[in-house]
Amino acid sequence: MIKVFHRASVILNANERPSVLNDWILRHKWLRMTQCRTIARSALVALFALCTLWPAQATAASELQKQMVRDMKKCGSTTEEVTCVVEGKDEWLFLQESLLNATKRWTDNTPQIIAFKDSLESRGIKLIVVPVPDKLQIVPEYYSDKAKKGINLPQYKKWVQKLRKKNVTVIDALDKFKELHKEQGNEAPLFEPYESHCTGPARFVLAKMAADSIAPLLYGMNRKRYPLRDTIVDGTGNLYDLLHGKEIDYKIKEQKVLGTDGYKYRGSKKAPIIIIGDSNAGQGKSYGAQIGAYIASLTSVETFTISKVGGGNIGPQMFKGKRRFLEGKKAVVWVFDGRELYGHFKAPEF
Repeated sequence: MIKVFHRASVILNANERPSVLNDWILRHKWLRMTQCRTIARSALVALFALCTLWPAQATAASELQKQMVRDMKKCGSTTEEVTCVVEGKDEWLFLQESLLNATKRWTDNTPQIIAFKDSLESRGIKLIVVPVPDKLQIVPEYYSDKAKKGINLPQYKKWVQKLRKKNVTVIDALDKFKELHKEQGNEAPLFEPYESHCTGPARFVLAKMAADSIAPLLYGMNRKRYPLRDTIVDGTGNLYDLLHGKEIDYKIKEQKVLGTDGYKYRGSKKAPIIIIGDSNAGQGKSYGAQIGAYIASLTSVETFTISKVGGGNIGPQMFKGKRRFLEGKKAVVWVFDGRELYGHFKAPEF
């Protein structure tokens, strides 16, 4: 009761105050009313935007999803990997697994990766995880007009964050690849129409990011020079071969790495840096342009590559029975295709 009476008396006194103060109160009320109208208009504009833009975006995403499902059905499965080529625009080709990775619910494979990191760490070896950005995410506009605004997978960022919280070194090159593709386009392409693997310039970007992570481990080590040389080689066109059952003849520019003998880089099993993984780890090896060769050139420290086609998810078991081989190693760089992140990974075995 006392508070109510007090407020009433204040209002009464205010009405009896000089006109100057009354004018100030009126102006203050007018200002508040104007602010309220502005906020209301802003809210209506925002509501209109939500009602018009979100449905449009949702429709585009829905149409893209439907197209992916149709393409996967043509390959024979919308839930399991099938070795099958999906045709995009302007003769660009993609793997069915890329669509699967973009549409399927991901399995949590981070515990196996964390266990692999812990196992290597107990042996004094650092693990660097290198998921190669998937072709579909970097050049989505060549898959479909419906994908011009990009294909974003929020589960990927969560995957990276979850590993980094457990102190796993992850080379996250996705945004870097997208940025370079936007800037360079076909002048220095990161992917080719007929090939599932990324190009030499893309591999060099991954190697540079991995080399920067390894650098602190290499102080005081003997250095050797592994120079780069520009060359022109035959394109492999693995997707064209898979689709048509025959090879396609075309040339690509690559930078190859030379060993200390002046020939293509090879590396030895005694190297302190080991690169393991699927065919992405071995791509370019026949002419000294694999990721491991680029890391050797960037760090001036020898590397050795062990790759297995289709073996991206078995990295944690690639040292089974090879405990002595790991003695004296400083780092393991695990390279595998980002389109496999939805699936199961093997638990580590030594």
